Amino acid sequence: MTGDTSFAARTGHEPPEQAPEGRARQVAQAWESVLQIRRLVQPDHPDLPAPWERAQQVRAVALALEAAGVPLCAFDGDVVVMSGAVVEAEAHTGTGVTWRYQRGQRAADAGEADLGTAADALRRAGWDALLYRAGRSRYLLVEPGRST
Repeated sequence: MTGDTSFAARTGHEPPEQAPEGRARQVAQAWESVLQIRRLVQPDHPDLPAPWERAQQVRAVALALEAAGVPLCAFDGDVVVMSGAVVEAEAHTGTGVTWRYQRGQRAADAGEADLGTAADALRRAGWDALLYRAGRSRYLLVEPGRST
């Protein structure tokens, strides 16, 4: 982070947090604000992502993960220094979540258990998260939940 004191959702592309002690409080406050927005703009479906979240899916998904305590990846240049989720836009399909590991820590299940934890957290936050397998790669495709 630079000298900027504004809050930004971590997507897993950043370097390690330099001052993590205040981060948990900021994340909790940001998540409570999202929930309040949901209650105000869609009182019939406060459990589903609000229009702001749908328009800013990468940021909203990353915040939902961080608020649920799911670790986000951290990089030093191109090197993974903290294993965790990486959130990024997927062309034409929504938002993707992958799990990146520090060298020598790759999971035997190709990350399915870690991605399963992330998927559960996202479902509780109102998002649909489907696990995809492509060869040895695993990833989640995340979209806003739908009312039934």
